[in-house]
Amino acid sequence: MKVRTNLSLLVMAAALLAPVAYGADSATDIVAPQEEATPQDQLQIPEKDEPFDVGLPPATQSDISGVRDEIQLLRDQWQKGIDRTVVSTKRLLTISGTGTLKYAKPNPFLNDNPSGVEGFSTPSFGLSFTGNLYRDYVEGKNLSYSLGILTTDKNAISISNANLTYDILNTLDKETAKLSITGGQQKKFFGIEATASEEFKPTVAGAQFATKLGLDSRDIGFVLAGDFLPENDFGYNYRVPTVQYWLGLINGTGANAAENNTSKDFFARLQLNAPVNYDHILRGLSLGVSGLWGKTDYTATNTTTNTATFAPTVTPPATYTLTTSTKADTITQKGNKERWGVDLAYVNTPIGFTLEYAHGTDLIPTNGTVTTKNGATTKTVPYGFKKTDQEGYTFTLFYSFGDQFVNSIKTQERWDDYYPLTYQPFVRFDRWVPDTGSKSVRTDIYTAGFNYFFAQTTKLQVNYNVTRDYKSDGGVYNNDAFLAQFQFGF
Repeated sequence: MKVRTNLSLLVMAAALLAPVAYGADSATDIVAPQEEATPQDQLQIPEKDEPFDVGLPPATQSDISGVRDEIQLLRDQWQKGIDRTVVSTKRLLTISGTGTLKYAKPNPFLNDNPSGVEGFSTPSFGLSFTGNLYRDYVEGKNLSYSLGILTTDKNAISISNANLTYDILNTLDKETAKLSITGGQQKKFFGIEATASEEFKPTVAGAQFATKLGLDSRDIGFVLAGDFLPENDFGYNYRVPTVQYWLGLINGTGANAAENNTSKDFFARLQLNAPVNYDHILRGLSLGVSGLWGKTDYTATNTTTNTATFAPTVTPPATYTLTTSTKADTITQKGNKERWGVDLAYVNTPIGFTLEYAHGTDLIPTNGTVTTKNGATTKTVPYGFKKTDQEGYTFTLFYSFGDQFVNSIKTQERWDDYYPLTYQPFVRFDRWVPDTGSKSVRTDIYTAGFNYFFAQTTKLQVNYNVTRDYKSDGGVYNNDAFLAQFQFGF
């Protein structure tokens, strides 16, 4: 009935507009003499329930066929545009990425210990592919995946993330607890600095302990993550759980590496958050504790150098020593690897801070040497493994002014791509002690920086690092650097 009605209206409109198409002169010839204008007061007003197409001629078969042809033509044009411009996947796919462009100037004001050279670099560029393999529309128990590719300035391409996640509990109800399990290569959940991805780190260079203790590297295994006792502020679409936890069982050998022993590493993290509304002054306050335990194979090298002397007949007489052979033996010893840390954070606007401490225990290998002369041992430096405690801590204080991180501003409709600007000056202190038995040997880094967020996923970072290396010989060595980094995401 709708097709017939539309066709009738089209035919009627074409008949009425035909004189206009031919001009005013030909219009008088086309109108039939028997057709007279009907006075306004003689128009028939249909009843309320009477169809509006009463009296119109029925659609013919050719009319219906013409409409079908027009619909098919529009459908073909639409499909052609989709085929040429839209990427097609079997399941929902989200592509995102982060890139960085960095400028470094070592020792811009001090020349007592120059290291490195001034220059530009692209420290990293990453692509991330995320999506779902199964979507549960009733309880939100979804099966999703994540695949990441990362490039570095060393011309290396590697897999960053490659994992599957299954939501065990309901994810559609914001007032209930959450629980999920993720298997594959992923981040270790330990503290704040090591867990955060690049786009959320305030400084160009991360905390020293995250790299020294191997906490910021990815690993392969399973991670159970969940939370409970959530607080919801539905006006701001804000949900914060009172308790969050992560439990992980991993190889412990790092990213893109096969297992090299029969032991597995286990880590756990517990984080307590302030259960308050979005506009509360304590929003963003959290306290966390983390631990990691495992075993690893520590390796030391024992090098044997054999020498011989000879005295050729020369004038004046002389004795020469030649190295006849060199052999390096590798000694492996299994030992415990322990990590634990605590962190306190207050991430709010305009003032925020993060404070984090990490402690590690390892076997530090000492390489040995054996020197022989004419078959007799002349010098021996024994190899060994020393149980060593290490520690590091960092404190960051920042002040943010601008509207980029305010939900009520971010959700406002805009006619263009304008995004509120945010400015964030900060200061940081970072200390690393490689052996707590000799705390005078350490590295301190003082950083003053400024972050400029001028788009939704883009920021400019400017850092000046004042580095002081305290060595075992009592000397203090300076190694300052000016760093600027442009980071963008999509």
